[in-house]
Amino acid sequence: MTEVAKLNISGMHCSACSATIEHNLKKVSGITNIKINAISGRAKIAFDSAKVSEQKIIDLITSYGFPASKDNAKELEILYIQGLKKRLWIGIPLFLLIFILHMSGFHSTWSSIVQLILATIVQVYCGYPFYVGAKSFFKTKSADMNVLIALGTSVAYLYSVYLFASGGSNGYYFEGSSAVICFVLLGEFLKSKAKKKAGDELESLVKILPSQARILKDGKTEWIAINQIKKGDECLVVGGEKIPLDGIVIKGSAEVSSAHINGEEMPRVLEVGSEVIGGSLVLNGEITIQSCKDSNEFFVYEMLDLLELSQTQKPPIGKMADKIASIFVPSIVILSLVAFVFWWIMGEGFAFSLSIAAAILVVSCPCALGLAVPLAIVCASMRAKKSEILIKSPEIYERAKQIKTIVFDKTGTLTKGEITLKNVELVEENAEFDLNFLASLVYVMQENNPHPIAKAFLEYFKTNKQIIKLQEKEYLIAKGVRAKYQQKEYFLGSLGWIEEILGGIEKIKCRENVIALCDNKKLLALFYLQDSIKNGAKEVVESLKTKGIQSVILSGDNIESVERVAKSIGIERFYAGVNPTQKAEVVAKLAKEGGVCFVGDGINDALALKQASFGISFVNATELAQEIGDVLLLKDDLKGIIKVFEIAFATLSNIKQNLFFAYIYNIVLIPIAAGALYPVFGIILQPAFAGMAMAFSSVSVVSNALRITKLKLKGE
Repeated sequence: MTEVAKLNISGMHCSACSATIEHNLKKVSGITNIKINAISGRAKIAFDSAKVSEQKIIDLITSYGFPASKDNAKELEILYIQGLKKRLWIGIPLFLLIFILHMSGFHSTWSSIVQLILATIVQVYCGYPFYVGAKSFFKTKSADMNVLIALGTSVAYLYSVYLFASGGSNGYYFEGSSAVICFVLLGEFLKSKAKKKAGDELESLVKILPSQARILKDGKTEWIAINQIKKGDECLVVGGEKIPLDGIVIKGSAEVSSAHINGEEMPRVLEVGSEVIGGSLVLNGEITIQSCKDSNEFFVYEMLDLLELSQTQKPPIGKMADKIASIFVPSIVILSLVAFVFWWIMGEGFAFSLSIAAAILVVSCPCALGLAVPLAIVCASMRAKKSEILIKSPEIYERAKQIKTIVFDKTGTLTKGEITLKNVELVEENAEFDLNFLASLVYVMQENNPHPIAKAFLEYFKTNKQIIKLQEKEYLIAKGVRAKYQQKEYFLGSLGWIEEILGGIEKIKCRENVIALCDNKKLLALFYLQDSIKNGAKEVVESLKTKGIQSVILSGDNIESVERVAKSIGIERFYAGVNPTQKAEVVAKLAKEGGVCFVGDGINDALALKQASFGISFVNATELAQEIGDVLLLKDDLKGIIKVFEIAFATLSNIKQNLFFAYIYNIVLIPIAAGALYPVFGIILQPAFAGMAMAFSSVSVVSNALRITKLKLKGE
């Protein structure tokens, strides 16, 4: 029987770590499918329970040096973060003391002893997580970043211990080994905190459902927790409440807003036979819904499961770091051993040979390579923050260059997501009925009405000064408002309702999003509604086009509304009436033509945001969209999208430059450290100078990365 183990794995630093786990699990009989994400720490592993147990899989992954768990994943994650924090609080102060003693120029026996003691604490206690991860090398035979960190710091530390034991009072590398451990710990701590927050916020999807439901049983009502709802249960929902389940209306009618679910800004009428989705808001009316699913199968929970699945899929990042980790580390170890044996055989003595071996390992310490990418990303993030942009996923710097299509949600993204009155057309005008009276009448008819269309009327006519008092006012569900003023009845509502009252309406220019006003005899006025387009939308589309990126609209709204927006801002390709799952499918289809960036703000956009190469959301978006998006625009300005691409392009270029510096440094200095110049010129690279060279390479990378913080963007 095939089962799926959903696990949380700690201690992964990069995709090389996840590759190590996956490579070894593939050798286990009974495991049929493996999906591991090194960034999120999540894994989904399909297995045949007749051949291997879930606990066996957990034990195997843990034995590789990566603690895995299921039931207490969150508790382990919290403990892991707390452990990192404790090690940082100890490691950083000790490193600073070592650095001060080393750089003070005061070299004495007591200074050496203090450095040795402090460095030992940092190496053994603070560096413990890296040794735990590195020990998997002996079982898996696969090198990862843990091996790289443990090896580089251990060589610097042990060689310093050797110098101390030999009676030396300087030339130590205690500050170097301590610095690497502390800075890598800091990066791991920040990454783990961000990962935990993202996981916590992902569960915010469930918050769109109410905590309880009013269930009808034997003619009585009973409140129960929504996780107790079973297929066939009947639930009563009244105006002002959220629908707690997925089902079918079996009694009553109501106006329902599902803007945050399917992107439609206009409320719709639910009647007997209508399908409903949990989380939608009943504006007015009363309906009884029969659940068509058990609670664990509701749309919201299905979407949560799909999002978790998408998190376990590997990001399309370059494999350069993996290859370096798997080839570079063992190659350097072998080279240092070969050099040690060679020079010892050549009669240069133990100390000389060990100095050569240590110089190779120290000069090859992955500081520059380790800084090349993360430091550029940190600087890019700082620059983005100045432009009120939060870049949460470093993968976008690589993926931005691959983007061929940018997909926009409509409501709340290209448009403001608010219903507004675009125009008022006075059909019948006379001495008793003019524009001033019209404004006063419709204002009081819509006053105190929470409906979004009523709010649009109140905003449009808010400057009206004339106050009139109605004799009667009545709200009719899915129709509109009936009022009586000076013994005369007025009706304000949908065209269909007004047609019923008047027996038909002729000469209507446009029937899309139109509200009508009439009395008992004739049509008086027409009100045209719209969702207003955001400022700068057209300019952004044109700018993206110059970069070779085509724009597409993907919306759950009706085709007339989507087409109007597309034409007004110059977008030729658009999709309308699509649900959240279909959005993700369209994005996957577009991805076959090249990289896809998705821009959205609603819960209904979450799957598409994850399916895209990377997603962009806004600070005023739903909490889920904010967390799922790889980029968060802290200012509701579409021009921020252009800035995202400018920063990404500049950062990718900077990363390539940094890697070039790091590679050249290794290519040139490793042969010198191995003694290539010694036979002819008598030149060797002492470990002390190797450390200086290593520091210089890091400085060059740091200096280049800092240039990103001064990057000038268009329009700033």
